[in-house]
Amino acid sequence: MEKFLIQYIKNTALTNPLIVYSFSFINAVLQILFPPYPGDTITIFQGYLISQGYLNAYFVLLSTLLGTYLSSLFLYFIGYKFGKSILLNKFIIKYFNPKKIYKFESWFKKYGSFIIIINKFLPGIGSLTFIAAGIFQLPPISASISIGIATIIHNTFIIMAGKLTGENVIIIKQALQEYNKIIIIASIIISLVYLYLKLFYKEKFDTEK
Repeated sequence: MEKFLIQYIKNTALTNPLIVYSFSFINAVLQILFPPYPGDTITIFQGYLISQGYLNAYFVLLSTLLGTYLSSLFLYFIGYKFGKSILLNKFIIKYFNPKKIYKFESWFKKYGSFIIIINKFLPGIGSLTFIAAGIFQLPPISASISIGIATIIHNTFIIMAGKLTGENVIIIKQALQEYNKIIIIASIIISLVYLYLKLFYKEKFDTEK
């Protein structure tokens, strides 16, 4: 499927690039709503086509950002609207410890924006995080800004990586694997530093009292 999509994009970019820009939007939406879909692979290949002059970088980036951002907000508002009914569901109550649910809720109240930005870079986790942010009622403004920041950084990085990688699918996949490793390690380090600083300043404040 990936090879077919990549070849289709390459051929269409030569004849009708407007279709490719529209597909960039759809591709980004599918990536968020159906995480197993190879959206990043397609986006990174579009970055290669940009480097070869087949596509306009601004149009690809704009359509990809819009698709990612709007679909991410959709998941957030689904969680926001139906969050209470989800938490009160008999299945959730029966199989999930209420204390753990409350703990997750307290985390989102304290670190919600940070969690959204970090988890957007973890494969398969970003979409679930948007829903969780809605369920635990992270304020819409904070959620919208955080999703926007994560969307811009993530997609810009993917497209730039494509410009450097080329059209080889194997290299693309290897690049994504290395990218995921780097992001996971960086996320863990940033999280540990953030928590350390949070605890350090909290203890310092309590001592000064």
